[in-house]
Formats: sequence, structure tokens, C-alpha cells
Amino acid sequence: MRIAIIFWGIVFSWLLSGCYEDKGNYDYAEVNEVIVNLKPANTYTIYGYLGEELVIVPELTFQNPSDTLEFDYTWKIDTMVISRERVLRYTHQGKCEIYSLNLFVTDRKSGQVYYDRNGVALQIDSPYKYGFVLLAEKSDGATELHYLRLEKPTDEPFYYLPFYNLYSSLHPGDPLGRKPYYITENFTTPNNGGDELTILQEGGGCVSLNGTLWNKEVALEEEFYGGYPEGVYPKLLLFGNVVDLMIGDNGKAYSRYIYPQSSQPTGFHLTRFMNIPFDFDKPNTYIDRIIPATYFWVGLQLMHDKANNRFVAIAANGDPSAGLQGVIRDNSTDPDEFVNLTDFGDYSLVWATCERGDYGTGHYRCIFKKDGEYYVQKFSLSKDYYYATMNVSNRGKWLFAGSDIVSDQAVYAMLRSGNYMYFAEGKSLYYCEFRNEAGGIRQIVKKIHDFDKNVTHLTPDYNGDRLLIALEGGKIFIFYTIDQVLGSPDPWAAGNMYESPDNVDLGEIKQVIFKYGNFMSSSGGSAPW
Repeated sequence: MRIAIIFWGIVFSWLLSGCYEDKGNYDYAEVNEVIVNLKPANTYTIYGYLGEELVIVPELTFQNPSDTLEFDYTWKIDTMVISRERVLRYTHQGKCEIYSLNLFVTDRKSGQVYYDRNGVALQIDSPYKYGFVLLAEKSDGATELHYLRLEKPTDEPFYYLPFYNLYSSLHPGDPLGRKPYYITENFTTPNNGGDELTILQEGGGCVSLNGTLWNKEVALEEEFYGGYPEGVYPKLLLFGNVVDLMIGDNGKAYSRYIYPQSSQPTGFHLTRFMNIPFDFDKPNTYIDRIIPATYFWVGLQLMHDKANNRFVAIAANGDPSAGLQGVIRDNSTDPDEFVNLTDFGDYSLVWATCERGDYGTGHYRCIFKKDGEYYVQKFSLSKDYYYATMNVSNRGKWLFAGSDIVSDQAVYAMLRSGNYMYFAEGKSLYYCEFRNEAGGIRQIVKKIHDFDKNVTHLTPDYNGDRLLIALEGGKIFIFYTIDQVLGSPDPWAAGNMYESPDNVDLGEIKQVIFKYGNFMSSSGGSAPW
């Protein structure tokens, strides 16, 4: 027994000695862990523009900050390697889509790979997706499009980047046409659907442009069976959810029903307009004005019937009533309290807009005139689902506090909040604040600025924080409309955030719209970032 103990003691000592002597014979790689963060503030999406360089500086936290050179970097979108530099400089030439983006950081010593485990999306958009579009006529009658893109820098407020004479610079060998007078945006309904711009022109035809690259897609005449109805030329276009309308120069409406789209759910030009006029309840209906809804799912489209001095509406949501004339339920009998929407009586419509849209409801603001006085009227119009009936609510009417300032040539813009209305008479720009107080609506009118030429257009952007102002001769400004500016001693000095250069020939501005890029953004609640 004693011999066995001595034997195992010798063996154990030998093993212990061998282990001790072997200590340090192995190569242990020092680990320098890295935390990779690509996530932008308040979002998991990084935005880039097709054909424009995107620069991304990753946020890297090293366990050993003094040893940061022994790493390799691999940037991928989906499975494609796009860079092996620490700072990404990348110009995308593919499709406007959403990709997965990641940076893989490899420690050369240990072989360990680190990446952002939260995941980041790279959304590639058209550089001409979201911003103001200006339809202009040059001195020789040629049609031109200018564009001001809304930017979101990381270190300063929103601003606009101008692309003047954009169409001719993109397509120098394919001119748009001549003598333009109208432009509108159309959407497809899927969440990631795109848009088109349709332009009406007297001297060069009416054409739709791809909203991404601004190239020509189709002539409007081809959207009718056998061309336009005989003797009719387009005057206005109204793109709804599932019903589109072309208003001819004869005051007639021609409809296109595009729902259901079960066989082709994502495209444009799936059906054609009818060559037979829309059958309104009164045969002498003459449409001279449209009041487009600000949101694709409002479910109705409102128009002005000049012949009968009233509003008419079309049901435009995807239910069994789509394509029918709306039955506006307005039992108002005292026009001094509220002008009946189906019979204006002694009042005439000067201006109307859909200031805001909700699902199934549009909120409207009008200027009516009677006996030389101007009145503001507001109302909401809600469509019953499954039926063409439309109910009126949120009514209000009052004498406009700027009645002694404006004429029938005044231009207006209503902000989505409903608290401010801008108007311009001649060369002077004003705003009117509407305050709900115990005694009713209180109006505060204040002049903002006097220009050297007449104001021709006032167009707010997606949420009304910025207002584009166009003058005769092609000069434009962008005014910052927030409360802090309006409450300052000199609102124009505080809010004038952009002025077009004098050496750029814009031509005569015919119309200004805000381009949303897709119908999901058209609600105007927020920018698409």
C-alpha cells in the first residue's frame, strides 16, 4: 500500500511539473471586442438617393482604443459587397428599393467578426421623389419642370435643394412640349407604390412622366379608347383612390374605374377612360374647378359645378359605391349661417381647398363672395362606407377679416393645422390666424411682406411648415411658417429661408405642387424619414 502511494505521488508530481513547465507555450490571441452601431437617431433606416454618393461614418467602440488598425472592414447590401473601407462612400446605380445594410468588422489577430446586431435598412429613393415641383413656361413657349428637394441634414433644420430646369437637363433630346397649364401627381396603391406626374399642355400634348426618373411614360390621349372624345380637350385631372376623372374643356367629366386590381395590383395605366361623359344628377352640370383631397383614402373627390352653383362629389374608395355620384347631405337653410353645399344661392365660390384628410373624411375651407363681401366657410365631408352618401359636419362661416383687402384675383393657401390661412393680394403677402374663443372665431390679419411683383401662387409643403411663394416673372421664395416666426417683430426677416437666384431663368410659373412620391406619404403627417 505504501509503495502504491509513493508511486502515485511521483506520477502526480511529474504531471504537475509538466503542466507548469508547459505554461506559456500556447499562443493566446488577445481579444479586442468592437461594438458596431449603424443605427441613425430615431430610426432603423438610412436613406440614400439613386445615382448620388452616400457617405456613412460608422460608430465603432473598441475595447482597446489604442489598437484599432488590425481590422478589416466589409460593407454589404443584402449579400453584395460594396466596400472594404472603414468609411462607406457608395453610389447606388440599381433600383429604388429597400435593402439590408451591414458592416462586418474582422479582427485579424483573432478572426472574430463583429457587426451591428440591430440591423439597419438602406432605402434608396429617387433623387426627385419628395419636394416642390414647379411647372413653368419659358419665353419661347417651351414647357419646363423645376424641382426643390426637401433635405434632412443631421446638423441643421430642414431645407430645400434646388434643381432648376431639371427635365431638360435629364432629357435634353426629348422636350416635354409647349404651353403648359396643369400638373398633378398620381399614385399606385401598394405601400411601396410609386408615382407619376401628368402634365396638360395646349401646344405639345398631355403626357405622364415616371415619378422616379421623370421620363415620358404615356400620352394622355392613349388613355382613352380611340383617343379623346370628339371635340374635347383635357382641362383638369383628378386622381382618386380607385376612380380617376378627366375634366374636358366642355365642363364634362370622364371617369376611369381602376378597382379591383386583382390581376395587376401594382401598376399604372391598367384601364382607360370612358369616352362617354359621367352621368351627373343634373344634365347641365359643368365642372370648372376641382378640390383634390389631400389624402388618398379620404374616399371622395369634390368638384365645383359652375352651371348649378354647387359642389358635387364622386365616391372614390374601394367599396361598392366607388364611381357613383356622392349624395351630399346638407340641410342648411340659412346661408347667412352656412352656405348650403348643394346650392350656394346668392353666394359665389372664390376659392376652396381640402386642408386636411383623414380616412373617409375630408376637411375643407372655402372663400365665398356676396355683395362685394368675402366670407370664410369650413366644413368636413365624410363618406359612408358601402354607400355614396356624404355627411356634413364641423360647419362654420364668418365674414373674412381680410374682406376689405382682397379681390377675386387674390391667391390663398391653408395650412393643415387649420389655424393659419395665407393670402396675397397683388404684391402683398398676409396671414390670417383663426382663434377659437368663447365668443366664436377671432381673426387676426397681419401683413408679412411687400414684393416688387404680384404673387401668383402660394403652396404649402407636406405639413405646412414651409410655404412656397411664386411671383410674376418666375421668382420664388420659401417662407418658414412656424409660430416662432409669425410671432417675431419682423416675420419675413425671420422666416425667409430661400430665394431663387436672379440669374436663373425660371420662366413663367404656371402651377406649383408638392410631390409626395407615394400615396403613403400623401397624408402629409410627416416626412418620409
